[in-house]
Amino acid sequence: MGAGVSVHNCAGAEDMAVGVIGAGGMGARHADNLHEAIPRARVGGVTDADGSRAEAVAARCGGAVYRDPLELIDDDGIDALVIASPDETHAALALECVRRRKPVLCEKPLATNVEDARRIVAAETDLGERLIQVGFMRRYDPQHLAAADALAAGTVGRPVLFKGWHRTRRAAPGTTTEFVLFNTAVHDLDAVRWLLRQEIAEVYVRGVNTDRLLDGVLDLQLIELSTTGGCLATLEIYVTAGYGYEVGVELVGERGTVHIAPPQAPFVRHEQVRSQRLDGDWLSRFRDAYVAELTRWVRAVHDGVPPGPDAWDGYASAVAADACATSLRTGTPARVPDAWDGHGPPALYASGRPRNDRA
Repeated sequence: MGAGVSVHNCAGAEDMAVGVIGAGGMGARHADNLHEAIPRARVGGVTDADGSRAEAVAARCGGAVYRDPLELIDDDGIDALVIASPDETHAALALECVRRRKPVLCEKPLATNVEDARRIVAAETDLGERLIQVGFMRRYDPQHLAAADALAAGTVGRPVLFKGWHRTRRAAPGTTTEFVLFNTAVHDLDAVRWLLRQEIAEVYVRGVNTDRLLDGVLDLQLIELSTTGGCLATLEIYVTAGYGYEVGVELVGERGTVHIAPPQAPFVRHEQVRSQRLDGDWLSRFRDAYVAELTRWVRAVHDGVPPGPDAWDGYASAVAADACATSLRTGTPARVPDAWDGHGPPALYASGRPRNDRA
């Protein structure tokens, strides 16, 4: 295999056996999709710190239950892995998958700090293989892809302003100010890089606490940034919005705008009120995107081609999130360093990137 192409090629083989690490909401969704909707793949094993959750997913989707994720990774009968365990476990598990030369779809974030993300990129670079895909599912969402197509076609001219908002109904248990950046804002930071095809150059972040149950946590953060291509952006990250789950993007160009459409649910008129149902969480909002993401990943593994958003994308988003944390601490703008010692991405990641990550 040439550099940048996974050695794990399942072409012509039986269905790929996928081990699922983490059987919570996200892991269970991936397992269900593998079982019900993804060609050429099956659930080969499941593990979770809560054994009863793993057993429930395995009973529904097939596969054996493993008590230890390392045992699942090391099993020669498992062809590839999905990592959907808690954020702080991602880096170590992803490194184990690279060590075993097994392809992995790792939920975001790739790592909760820059140092761990850098170790993963270095491990793949040393190996000469791109084995990791990061779960930036917006790259597979039909609305986001339509916006990317409009930009690529030049319909609205050169982009000059990116406006994004990301609101969740309630904060996850244990949420901290930095968790908001590394767990939630990484999606939006990646969306800036992906949709604009530019790197983030500088960030300025301010935050406030709006929920007295999250003492001292800045649950509403506003990120202002600039890109290497001269575009400005604002990102609103609000993890205790209360009313539901919503992700939006408006791209302003020199000749027009691209706006991701609001929810398409019907309006209901009742008791002098007109209402429209909103999504409750990301699992419902991005239902189709998760299927497309897994379909594309399984196909890439079978065909031995580079995956979608890769370890470099996970690393670059971590570098940007870290700069955001610095800005919050200092109260001043922070430069986003060139992600790899001033030289840009290693050659392993410099080519073979599709314009859009379509299934």
